[in-house]
Amino acid sequence: MTENNSENWKDLCNAAVEAKDPNELLRIINQLCQALDREKLARPVLSPATKSSKKGLSTAASTRG
Repeated sequence: MTENNSENWKDLCNAAVEAKDPNELLRIINQLCQALDREKLARPVLSPATKSSKKGLSTAASTRG
């Protein structure tokens, strides 16, 4: 489901670049905002402690190599 939403907002971005009519661009941008809101709601919410511990893990892994 999230992959489909990812493809959707990417397609909408491409359509916005190609849009010539201002009304069409506005319609696409509104759809893009809705798609990004759905994408944001589909992601799990991490607590600040979880975010910082994951950040520390990635840093530690990169310094070992």
